[in-house]
Amino acid sequence: MKALSFLRRTSGRMAGALSLALAITSAATAQAPAQATDPNVDSIAASARLSEAFDALEAAGFTGIVGLSLDGETVLMRGAGEADPQTGRLFGPDTQVDIASITKSYTGMLAAQLISDGTLSADLRLADVFHDVPADKADITLHQLLTHAAGLPGGVGDDLVDEDFDTFRANAFAAPLRFEPGTAYYYSNVGFSLAAAIIERATGQTYETLLRDRLAAAGIRDTGYQAVHDPRRSVHLRDGRDVSEASWGGHPPNWNLIGNGGLVSTAPDMLAWRQAWSAGELISPEARDFGQTPFQDEGGGASYYGYGLVVEDDPELGRIYWHNGGSAHFNAHWRELADHGLILFVATNQRHLNADRVVDVLTAAWFDRPWQVAPATPPADASVKLPDTPAARLVHDYLAALAADAAARQAFIEARFTPALLAAAPLQEHLALFEQIAADLTDHRLAAFQSDEAQVRIAVFAPALGQTIELVFDTPDPQTRQIAGLQLG
Repeated sequence: MKALSFLRRTSGRMAGALSLALAITSAATAQAPAQATDPNVDSIAASARLSEAFDALEAAGFTGIVGLSLDGETVLMRGAGEADPQTGRLFGPDTQVDIASITKSYTGMLAAQLISDGTLSADLRLADVFHDVPADKADITLHQLLTHAAGLPGGVGDDLVDEDFDTFRANAFAAPLRFEPGTAYYYSNVGFSLAAAIIERATGQTYETLLRDRLAAAGIRDTGYQAVHDPRRSVHLRDGRDVSEASWGGHPPNWNLIGNGGLVSTAPDMLAWRQAWSAGELISPEARDFGQTPFQDEGGGASYYGYGLVVEDDPELGRIYWHNGGSAHFNAHWRELADHGLILFVATNQRHLNADRVVDVLTAAWFDRPWQVAPATPPADASVKLPDTPAARLVHDYLAALAADAAARQAFIEARFTPALLAAAPLQEHLALFEQIAADLTDHRLAAFQSDEAQVRIAVFAPALGQTIELVFDTPDPQTRQIAGLQLG
């Protein structure tokens, strides 16, 4: 859920105090070798190492689907655990999974082609498309929307409600900007939904129809929203809900999702899609190169955002393209090591061994690097003390409510949430999210705290997950520190 507000990709790293906390989030991150990795990996030996790593992940509790391809040929396609716990159906190549914020990669791909062929312009402004844009957002460009440089918030509504585009647009246009457009980076689901709406207006097709027509040309047919969703193949939660119910609210996805999250796909589709995109077969080579330009520094100069994907240059592995995504229930990650012809995709229905960590393990195994599946442990000095400020008191009260009972959590919600956030979902949904976070953060340790005029940010080490989780509270009033949105990265 996004108004409650799950980010489908972690926004930029918190500076300063949080850098240490986030450094321990990847328990399975491989140690860098002393010299560059030989690109001529023995694929037979590497495949054996992949099987060993996958067996260790499965034994440690990984459930989900994994796919790897080398130069377009699949070298690993394995599922682990139950895709539908109520029927016992196992994860397999035909399992439909929620790819969450990886949806942005598809939106960026479509936009890059439309810009390349002249249908759209990267400099197109919101005011050129919508008649009711407020002055502060009138000059936001399509390029800024696609690179998280528009200054828009992470989310403005609930993924699960049944509302139309006009409601989403009104909420987006009414939301305060975080900064002057074009001057900084902030990961925004809102920006990508607006980009998808612009694409619809430019082409005269719905986002899903345009996407499916483009993918069908490459034989990719199991990726989309309602048009492809099959409850007999969908991943399910233990309570019986499938993707359409758990991620869309039991109705067609609304505009809090379209273009930025919630697409379903399969592991074979994901490998075929990225291979065809990378080869310049799904869109033109010119559009591919344009969309994969490292346009926007995400913070610190280590990674850059192109159009719906992250671009990194690793000193050992060379050029890497990737994107991940997650929700309260599902998470996924695709990655291409372009200099090695290697593409990976992982999707899961749990967070103890999430898709990011599994990608790390499998990459390490492929290149014969050290890897481990054991959960991370925080450094001895990871716990921080809170100062006596309104922002710190909010954090104290929130963490206390996590450790308390349902009555205390309800009291916190009613006292600390803004009226708009309270109205975004029924109280039981707010409480259910609170309960899920509380379960994940059992025996937590506060690893970092930071605040500014509009936000309070913390990092919490969660032993149950074996990693550090970042939480961002949107608090537009620095005095009351009421919560207008909660982002879980």
